[in-house]
Amino acid sequence: MSDLLQGLNEAQVLAVTTTEGPVMVMAGAGSGKTKVLTTRIAYIIKELGIVPSGILAVTFTNKAAGEMKERIANMLDIETKYMWISTFHSFAVKILRMEIDNIPPYKKGFTIIDEEDSLKIVKEIMKEKNIDSYKPKEIRNIISKSKNFYDYSVKDPLLNSCYLTVKRYYQERLKKENLMDFDDLIINVIELFENNLFILEKYQQKFQYILVDEFQDTNFLQYKLIRLLSAKYQNIFVVGDDFQSIYSFRGAKIENINHFRNDYKNTQLILLEKNYRSTTEILNLANSIIVHNPNQIKKVMYSNNKNGNKPIYYNANTAYDEAMYVIDTIKKGLLSGDKYSDFAILYRANYISRGYEDVLVRNNIPYKIYGGLSFFSRKEIKDMIAYLRLIIHNDDDFSFRRIINEPKRKIGDATIKKLDDIKLINNCSLFEAIDYYEGSGAAANNLVRFKTVIDEIKTKVNEIQLPKIIDLILEKTGYEEALKQDEDTYLDRIENIKEFKSVLKEALDSYDEEKNNEGVLDALLTDLALRTDSDDVANDNCVRLSTFHQVKGLEFKNVIMVAMEEGIFPSMNSISNEEIEEERRVCYVGITRAKDNLYLTNAQSRFLFGNDSYMHPSRFIKEMNNEYYDDYFKLRRASIKKTVIPKEELKKKEEITTNTSNFKVGDKINHKSFGDGLVVSVKGDIISVAFKAPHGIKTLKGSHPSIRKID
Repeated sequence: MSDLLQGLNEAQVLAVTTTEGPVMVMAGAGSGKTKVLTTRIAYIIKELGIVPSGILAVTFTNKAAGEMKERIANMLDIETKYMWISTFHSFAVKILRMEIDNIPPYKKGFTIIDEEDSLKIVKEIMKEKNIDSYKPKEIRNIISKSKNFYDYSVKDPLLNSCYLTVKRYYQERLKKENLMDFDDLIINVIELFENNLFILEKYQQKFQYILVDEFQDTNFLQYKLIRLLSAKYQNIFVVGDDFQSIYSFRGAKIENINHFRNDYKNTQLILLEKNYRSTTEILNLANSIIVHNPNQIKKVMYSNNKNGNKPIYYNANTAYDEAMYVIDTIKKGLLSGDKYSDFAILYRANYISRGYEDVLVRNNIPYKIYGGLSFFSRKEIKDMIAYLRLIIHNDDDFSFRRIINEPKRKIGDATIKKLDDIKLINNCSLFEAIDYYEGSGAAANNLVRFKTVIDEIKTKVNEIQLPKIIDLILEKTGYEEALKQDEDTYLDRIENIKEFKSVLKEALDSYDEEKNNEGVLDALLTDLALRTDSDDVANDNCVRLSTFHQVKGLEFKNVIMVAMEEGIFPSMNSISNEEIEEERRVCYVGITRAKDNLYLTNAQSRFLFGNDSYMHPSRFIKEMNNEYYDDYFKLRRASIKKTVIPKEELKKKEEITTNTSNFKVGDKINHKSFGDGLVVSVKGDIISVAFKAPHGIKTLKGSHPSIRKID
């Protein structure tokens, strides 16, 4: 028995050692799928003697790909730098970089644009063609969906006509300027393979073993790409979980699971049902909710961890009461030794976060929202990246357009139009067109100055330390001087740019196979273009706030699922059976993020969109087997001991109640607006409370509903 198989359970061993033919592994939450994937790759290399470069493994985030490489390196003590383990899009880029000559009119050095840049092009086209019936973002989204959803159609004839017109000019513009958006990457590789069978056969022969992570999240194009590559040897291994398919809005097709079993007739199905993350109590609840989805591969998750706490359900009167219960839960956890980062507050819709941010701030609890603006999406960082791209690739017209007026150089649209005309006449880039520009005045002088600066920096790229290139850009282009004009944002922006210098420094170690700074920069800029939000998860000690979708694949010691109400979760847009099934899977994903403790909360009334709304508990609460969770209020009532109070004592208590508030000096209270405070005096129902600055001491009515006592 191979030493690689030590510590694996029976099902995991079967998944690792069944190396030939099509294999589908349905890996439940926390069942060790990454361990199985990486061990299988190591097993194929060590036991079968397959060269590492003959194995292809694709996943959905750079973080997951990096983790897989690191694990394999530790198992086999080999260099994984040249292994084909990456995201689908990174794989596509690698193929395109090598085979771009076979995809005219594209040429080497093509630029990958992100969603913001794509939207900018759509806006420009709609302006040029006088199309103003629809919002550019709406048209851009339709273009993206039309590429990823093979069955996508636009029913409105006018909207369809508008979208088709813009898409035609949009694709022409991309090809003309040597640009590809994210959606084009995989499409172009598929077209490359279908139109050049000798190239397809080359890669089929190269990749005799193919592995796909998170298979339930693949879309039509990704599945088609994998089918093309695996057609010759059919040593295709897919691992996923139909219980966790929650990305249909991105084009993910849960139907691919059935397609796979139909397309590969001899598929061996393996179930990973042992969970290594959660307690038995949490898994019991998860199993009790997902069983209501009929169209799935049956599996029952179990755990050896049978000494956990039952999940707790809290049905609050108001959203404020619900939020304060969450705060109390976190504070109690801290007293028992937990860290802030041990807690995650999960919700279905982003707008729910506002109420929790308010109470967290008032209670001095640090928090982090997943899915905020990525570091690499900030304007100043995108500007620096554009400068670097233009320095490395002078023919990058897209980057040229972005930074020709960053900072302002009084180079207007008329001047850019002249450069466009020169470009067509001389068959050159916009940057090179400056040499042919005939004119005088500020615009002409600034064009020449701009080109001189870029050329000067380019000559120094390989002569200085990589991070110092940013210093040259800031100084020579006047970018930093321009930032200083806005005192309110200067410090934050310049600190972001300084942090970006550390990215360049780290790149020297990450891309040490490159011979010079220019090669390192080129590799880095390609990787940056492929970044996703999931690659920017912080590690700070703070409470996590997130939608369920953002934390798929993560785990937390304590999970609090809030706003479990009809219309919010499931959302009011989920009306069909298919949509409800996906919402139920989202619920399952939320539950299975929890390791030790799970809390489910909802409110009977909530202030939504400017109105007080009466809410009903989520149908998912009702579907859960109530034997597998504890009701908070039933627990509380059960904990109150009934005692017989003597009449004399009862009379004293009645007198106290009549003459004073329910509070006494020294009590800690929480006020809905002022936060936590300390009672400093009591006169009947009137209390004086000392709050933290800036509120100070307030005189309040003790029976007011906005006040509650804190244990």
